[in-house]
Amino acid sequence: MNRMLIATLLVSLAACHPASRTQADTGDSAGDERPVLAPAALTEPPRLGTAADGAFWPIGDTALLLAAEGEGGLNTYAMTGERLQAYPQVTAGMVEVLRDGQAEPVAALVYEADRSELSPWRVSDEDGSLEALPAVPIPVHDELTGLCSYRSSLSGGWYVFGTTDEGLLHHWELYHSGDRWQGRLLRTIPAGKGAGFCAVDAADAQVYVGDEELGIWRFGAEPEADTTRELIDLVAPRGQLGEEIKGVDIYTVRPGLGYLVVADAGEGFLSVYTLPDGEYAGAVDVDGLSEAEGVAVLATAGGGWLAVADEDQSDGASEFKLLPWAETASALGLAAAAEAGVPQGTVATVTPTVETEVVDSWGDAADDPAIWVHPEDPSKSLVLGTDKKGGLHVYNLGGESIRFFPDGRINNVDVRDGFTLDGETVALVTASNRTWSNISIYAIDPVTAEVSEVADGRQATGLPDPYGMCMYRSARDGAFYVFVNGSGDGLTIQFRLTETSPGRVSAESVREIPVGGQAEGCVANDTTGELFIAQEDYGLWKYGAEPGDGADRTLIDSVEGEHMVADIEGVSIWHGADGGGYIVASNQGENSYLLYRLEGEHEYVGKFHVVADAESGIDGVSETDGLDVTSKPLGEAYPAGMLVVQDGRNIAPAERQNFKYVSWTDIIEAVGDD
Repeated sequence: MNRMLIATLLVSLAACHPASRTQADTGDSAGDERPVLAPAALTEPPRLGTAADGAFWPIGDTALLLAAEGEGGLNTYAMTGERLQAYPQVTAGMVEVLRDGQAEPVAALVYEADRSELSPWRVSDEDGSLEALPAVPIPVHDELTGLCSYRSSLSGGWYVFGTTDEGLLHHWELYHSGDRWQGRLLRTIPAGKGAGFCAVDAADAQVYVGDEELGIWRFGAEPEADTTRELIDLVAPRGQLGEEIKGVDIYTVRPGLGYLVVADAGEGFLSVYTLPDGEYAGAVDVDGLSEAEGVAVLATAGGGWLAVADEDQSDGASEFKLLPWAETASALGLAAAAEAGVPQGTVATVTPTVETEVVDSWGDAADDPAIWVHPEDPSKSLVLGTDKKGGLHVYNLGGESIRFFPDGRINNVDVRDGFTLDGETVALVTASNRTWSNISIYAIDPVTAEVSEVADGRQATGLPDPYGMCMYRSARDGAFYVFVNGSGDGLTIQFRLTETSPGRVSAESVREIPVGGQAEGCVANDTTGELFIAQEDYGLWKYGAEPGDGADRTLIDSVEGEHMVADIEGVSIWHGADGGGYIVASNQGENSYLLYRLEGEHEYVGKFHVVADAESGIDGVSETDGLDVTSKPLGEAYPAGMLVVQDGRNIAPAERQNFKYVSWTDIIEAVGDD
């Protein structure tokens, strides 16, 4: 897509965006009405190079400015503007301080332009002395045009974004291995030629990127977040911004309130937006500012600081202009002091222990898993996983695909033990097949763990597009059933499964359930005869699972409450002792998983996220469709069973979709429910 088309699309978006107002809305004389702020101090001009980018390192009640000055090196300045220390051996193109809220900084990440790599440093003394930290430098392989970082409140990990001259935005995870910092590239996002400075609002997990010629946009900063962009503002005459967007940074007052500061290189003013809504708050001129580059802010409980790199003064000098944040706040009616000690809340997270080999098909392909536990040797247990564009995978507990059935567009799959087939007891597997609108049927030999196809011909569903499905074994009479729902209005049909010829199984329709909206995930409790169906855009329903139970239902939870975020997808049950346990549901709209009590009124227990494990290199999980869980022990790694989830975005590296295994013990410890 060329830049002219991008600009046209952004202009169209700006016309609808409430945060973007044109110069016509505010008057062409808006620049004359902007407050003019006088710097409290100017840094000494660099001996070589120019002021490009800066970052604050707080020390007690004051701070140091770490300045990237290109060929002039990496330098430190006091808040009076005095140069304290100079490191001319470092060709510093950009600098970013890693800091979690108002906590002490952990490092300063420096882009060394001559080597095109990132390396960590830290302030070692109040006199501005710096020291390089033990690290494996992170290669960029391009010229960096923007650098920003944050610590995730979800995973607790440190992450870095870097935009490049080629128009790419790299996303790295930083971690310690031994005593050394290392970085792992998680994903690379096309940002467009012209993308430059960036900043992250850690409280809202959003990254803001400035495009020099177009404006400001943002998207989710978490590694598993969608990369759909949201426009904040455009350059004039279609928006409030000036003619050339440069430095951006964020002053965080508290979770839920911050300010995005954007510098304009061409017209010498700063625009400010209130976060998280992105509404335009106003603009200020900085006296003497000629050609703005990087911007740095420091939010403190006592009132912070603002620094603007002025690359080229009219007299040829280059410097940083230092201003108390209180002056900007007063001029625009903003909050001046950051609130200290505001609780962030805790988020339950777990990491995967295993990821499966990827499915064969590209795009949105992996969908639903089912776990079969070997009755004698748990190590021989299987995970069945659908490739909804091509067939059914059979994985072992190590995640290896040991067999594949290329039987069509198989969408969902489930399994039940104890079916009598040709005089032998087997585990029966059923799957919804969208290629022929039928039910595919397989059997697992409980001794050899071999899987074979056993359908007595194609078992038609009568649905135009069979979608989700789940199985049920009645405690009342031992009968086996499968529920299949369509992809449209959510009509669910119950089929009875019987052996109709030696070694072959057929499905007979016995009941219809009108859910009233698209539904896919479902699960039945064989002990109590309850059926749970997830209506994707609304919530989780409970029905009776017996053929004569009709359409009466009870709502367990919905998106109108506090927990669910559409779509609600996969559902499964972890069975505990004495009828207890948990219902597990994929909360796809939030990349999380919900737990409800299996017994009683199915009260809400909590939620958790599956995040990346930097040490093993397994990425986190997002946009989960199907899932399955078992409470049966599966060896030392899974003493209380395991959860298997589909991963909608398989990143780091970017690959086709797969499934992740998670220990149930880790989940209960994370949620804190005993």
